[in-house]
This record gives sequence, structure tokens and C-alpha cells, in this order.
Amino acid sequence: MIRLTILVFVIFCAQHFISQHNKIDSSLYLIKTISGKISPKSIVHNGKGLFYAQNMMYRHTVTVYDRSLEQIATIKDYVYLNQFGFKDFKKGVYGGPVECAFSHNGKYAWVSNYSMIGGDSTQFRNPGCDNCSSSSKYDSSFVYQIDTETHKILDVVKVGAVPKYVATSPDNSRVVVSNWTSGDVSIIDTELKKEIKRISVGTFPRGIVIDHNSQWAYVTVMGSTKLAKINIKTFETSFIENVGKGPRHLCISPDSKWLYLTLNSENKIAKINTQTNEISKTKAGIQPRSMAISDDGKFLYVVNYNENTFSKFNANDLSLIAISKTKSKPIGITYDGLKKNVWVACYSGHIQVFKDSLVKSKSSIEIENEIQTDVLAVSQNKSSVANLAETQKEQNEITEYTEDKKTNNKSYKESNGTIKPISRLFSIRRRNIDISKLKPVTKVDEIAEVKTEPQKEEKVIIKETPISHQVSLNKNQSFLVIVGSFGDPKNADNLIASLKKKKIQAEKYFDETKQMTRVFVYSSDSETETNKWIESYLPKELSFWILKN
Repeated sequence: MIRLTILVFVIFCAQHFISQHNKIDSSLYLIKTISGKISPKSIVHNGKGLFYAQNMMYRHTVTVYDRSLEQIATIKDYVYLNQFGFKDFKKGVYGGPVECAFSHNGKYAWVSNYSMIGGDSTQFRNPGCDNCSSSSKYDSSFVYQIDTETHKILDVVKVGAVPKYVATSPDNSRVVVSNWTSGDVSIIDTELKKEIKRISVGTFPRGIVIDHNSQWAYVTVMGSTKLAKINIKTFETSFIENVGKGPRHLCISPDSKWLYLTLNSENKIAKINTQTNEISKTKAGIQPRSMAISDDGKFLYVVNYNENTFSKFNANDLSLIAISKTKSKPIGITYDGLKKNVWVACYSGHIQVFKDSLVKSKSSIEIENEIQTDVLAVSQNKSSVANLAETQKEQNEITEYTEDKKTNNKSYKESNGTIKPISRLFSIRRRNIDISKLKPVTKVDEIAEVKTEPQKEEKVIIKETPISHQVSLNKNQSFLVIVGSFGDPKNADNLIASLKKKKIQAEKYFDETKQMTRVFVYSSDSETETNKWIESYLPKELSFWILKN
């Protein structure tokens, strides 16, 4: 009887786990995979459209990307420490980038270095390691401060042995660093560019968050089942006990009421009330590591290192929303609130960018403001690049942007002379518009003073007739309108079923080159006809891109 009870319980748990992981929808789909001479340990967004990937450890670089999904800079970790006040170091040294945190204005990046290599024969002879633990036996390392405009190293700060995670306070007065091997936490004063306090917390500290008042830092102690709570002004320290095994990464809600952490040894994520320390948990993938939270605090994105997936959870009740396949060893993750993109760093040498289509898109007014901002930026700096979309170049070249200040009517002119209202420009989603070819008709100061009356958002009405009623879908044609791309074919089936309920015809095919299952809603051998079809029939709420066979 006992054996039967145990068997029933195991079956129930297995079914629950499977059902949770079958809650896969079409919300996450791959936009691009970036590769090259990279081994990204982490990737972080500065909130202004720049993404820093720390290539651990023998690459000795930080690579920088922008919203066009292109690499724009490479920062080498080679420095002369004596140029930053450390007179005992005459020779150049290499670092080993691990993690990054940006100041809350996005201006500076603070990058931790696992250990330093170089110097003379007496220096850096006892580097720490992942299995090392001692407060004094191993070499101290350094954190770099980097300018995000020039991508140059501005300063270096000495910290403990094997610094891993870094966090900046919202008021930009403090940088907090977890020193893995020395088992302590460094508090850096950003004005002094100096460590002002070292606090012992226990074996293998790692993840860090700081509350919105810039008062409390929470630090995971991965070699235990506790979190450290540190007042970064007074250095008062206490602990939140029994949070779970292997606490690794932390996120905090925008109002600082909730902590979210990954439990690497339990294959779970947890939610903690910062006032009562009450904790709830849910199952994640295998070895959940880094985590990101959406700007509004509603969603969590978690990489599952030994499952080659990342998961999306509802931050309110920790319910699983979606899972997506990734390249091998996903370890870092960050979120871009403007583009609704999730960037995943895979230790195997890839960065993958996914679109989260379930997050509400920005209104046409917000998009208009973003485009106008880019127009102004180009007026001030002709070399600026405006990344307004991802994949398809606009067929008719836009040659002029105009604005009637009396009526607030806006329009643009195409190369063929056709004048169209600016609202139509905003409805052309996910296409590359060369903003450098737009010619503002008023001065920058005048445009900045223009006030736009509030507009009501139009309700999206999907046509009752199938949008692809005029075509026969054929994967072998030259142009395909793709609305989803998945590593798991079941995700494609789910999307097709969802579209069918909306009377939208769709088909799938397997792309052997990319090892992805694509879902498309239109096909043609004519690029002109494809663009016409998109403008006439494609519902506005559908994100898409055009694949050229």
C-alpha cells in the first residue's frame, strides 16, 4: 500500500511538471543569433539601447551591441594599473570580465574581473577559483569603470578575490560587489572611486540587488541557504535564513516589496516578501541561473543552464507562461523594455535575441515620439544610427518628413512623390527605415516645442475573412511573411492553432540551416506584392519579418 501511494505521488508530480512545461505559447520567438569571437558569461542592458556582453574568461573582452543587433565595439581588459594610482604595478595586466552593472543613467558600466593575469613575477601568483574559499589566501582583483559613450576604461577599483556580481544603487552613489572566493562584499563609493567597506557574509556570495531607496543591498550566499541584507550607508548586516539551496541570482520588484531569486541546487525560483521574509517557490528548469525582470515588474525571464532553455514566469504568482529553446549553456539574460526583446547569453559562444510578443506594444503616440527623438538626434549628429526596426528595408524610400504646427498633421514623402500621413509610417512595423534620409523642415528648437494633442488609440479589428484568402501558401516562394520562429515544433503548432481561431491561415516549415520551425502567413515571388499584402491584410497586432529565400 505504501509503495502504491508513493508511485501515485511520483506520477502526480511528473504529470504536474510536464503540464507546467507544456504551457508553451507563441510569445517568445527568436529574432537573431549572434556569434563570433565571444564566450559570453553575462549580458546587461544599460536602459539606453546598449548591451554589454562579458566574455569570460580567456577572450579578455567585453563586446558591445546596440538595438540594431549589431556589434559596435570591443573593449579589451588589458590595463596598466599604475595609471590608476597602483604604483606597485609597473607592467600591464589582463582581467577576466564576469558581470556588469550600469549606473542608473546608463552613462557608466562597472565590470568585475574574475582574476588578474600579468604584472611582474611576484604579482598575481595566487588567483582564486570557483572551488576556492578564503578571505586572505588569494589575490585581490579589480572592477573597471567604463564610459558607455567612448567604451574606454576610466578607472579601476581594487576589491576582493574573484569578484562576480556587481550592482549599482539607484542614486549612483554606491557600487556593491560580491567577492566569491574571499566570501565578502565590497562597498565602493563612486565619487571616491574606492572601496570604503569590506563585509564578510559567508561562502560564495553572488547575486545582488539594491532597493529603490538606495539603502539596502540583498546578496545571495550561494554556499548556504541564506541571503545577506546590508545597509550600504551604515553597513549594518543581517541575514534572511532558509531561502533554499544554492541561491544564485536576484531581481527586485520596482517598488522593492518583493525579491525574486533562482535556487540553482533546487531547480526552483522563489519569491520573498521584503517586509515579512515570507517565501514561496515554484519549479523552474534544470539549474536556473541568471534572471531578468520586465520594466513594469510583471514578468521574470530565467535561463536554465543545463536544459538549454529560458522560461518566462508571471511575477505575481510565479506561474509559468512560456519556455523557449536556446543554444547550449544559457547563462546570462537581460531585457529591453523599448523593443520588448530578451537577450540571452550562451556560454557556448552565442547571444540570442528573442521577441516577447505578449508584452503590450507601445501606442502609436509613443512610437511617434521615439521616431521624432531619432529625427532630432540625426539633426544634431549626422553619424547617428536610428534603429527603428529589424529586418525589412522600406520599398519606397522616404525623402521628406513634414509637420504642420497649426494642425499637428504630420506626413512624409516617398521617392515616387507620394505624400502619406505620418500615422501610416508608424503602422509599418519592423522594417528598416533609413532615418538619415529624413529632412526635418523646422529647426531643432522649434520641433522640441511642438505639443501634440492626446490621441485615442484605435481598436484593432481583425477581418472576419481569412487574411490569406487570396493566396496559396508555398514555402518555396521567394518571399515569406514570418510571424513565428521556434526551436520546438510544438510552439509552431500552438501559434498556428491560435491564428486559426482568429481566422488567419498559416503554415509551418522546418529551416534546416537554422534548425528552426518557421510559421508564415503569406508567400509570393514578388517583393512588391508582399509589401502590398502586408499593408492591406496583415493585422496590426501581429509582429512579423520577411524572409527572402
